[in-house]
Amino acid sequence: MTLESLKDRKQVIIDKFGPWTASNIHLGDHSYTIGEHIQGDEIKVRRILQIVSDIATKPLEAIRLVDLACHEGQYAIEFARHGANALGIEGREVHIQKALFAKEVLSLSNVNFVKDDVRNLSKQKYGSFDVVLCLGILYHLDVPDVFTFVERIAEVCDDIAVIDTRIAPGPTSSYLFNGTRYWGNSISEGHRATDTLQTKIARYWASLDNVKSFHLSRTSLYCLLSRVGFTSVYECHIPPECDKPIDRITLVAIKGRRQRVINSPLMEEYPATNVPEEFNAHKIERLYGRVYRAARLLLPEKARVAIKSHGFLGRLFRPFKPNT
Repeated sequence: MTLESLKDRKQVIIDKFGPWTASNIHLGDHSYTIGEHIQGDEIKVRRILQIVSDIATKPLEAIRLVDLACHEGQYAIEFARHGANALGIEGREVHIQKALFAKEVLSLSNVNFVKDDVRNLSKQKYGSFDVVLCLGILYHLDVPDVFTFVERIAEVCDDIAVIDTRIAPGPTSSYLFNGTRYWGNSISEGHRATDTLQTKIARYWASLDNVKSFHLSRTSLYCLLSRVGFTSVYECHIPPECDKPIDRITLVAIKGRRQRVINSPLMEEYPATNVPEEFNAHKIERLYGRVYRAARLLLPEKARVAIKSHGFLGRLFRPFKPNT
């Protein structure tokens, strides 16, 4: 394929589905889906790729991977180019078409894209995966879907799940799920209840249909991952994402085998703590939530806007603005 014909085919996709917004994929020579510069998710791609390469129990070319809410296919295509068998699940047709275009141009037979709501994920429907990528979708789900979705991730995951999500540093509300109270914040997705599904889908950076989402606190998310069957959870700091918001984290949840402590038989009788309220960190999170709530009541809107825009306090308050 000549560079000119590639440009023409790419323009057809742009004319029909709009320009690429996040996945700047190298298509060959000096051709990219967005442009010959670092833009979109490339910094995060390096982080996710390194995590999976370092921690997965199989080499990249031997893993089966799913990217949930894969957007324009950046991660699934990256792993396919490393030899993995990759599947991208995405709810918006415009994103699927851009991903399929890149797949075709790159002649990748080991990656597929399916249009579906990720809330339909199940082992019966899609099978199991060595690696599950949940990048930027968890915080777009409301209760109870956010909980059942994590259960589905655990159901299909055989090895590791990488979860990149926003959290609620200062939880102000709670939700009881399967007998455990989890804490977080209810956040507007920018939709109105009267909006049509088509209107909601056209807002690419919001949920598919729910008007609100529920951001779990860090402690509640850890506890939820433990309860659904992950044996250990780690937060990634390197490779770095220097501009990552203070309320967004990258976690690696490992589906291992729970070990018996031989030197301390009494420890085996001691229950594993996975109730949010039992963690000291949860008390600090709740304290911050009360401070935040008080600030919203006491500070006028102009003062809150000014705080959000400047310095360390701005970084603390910024997480609570509605998604756009």
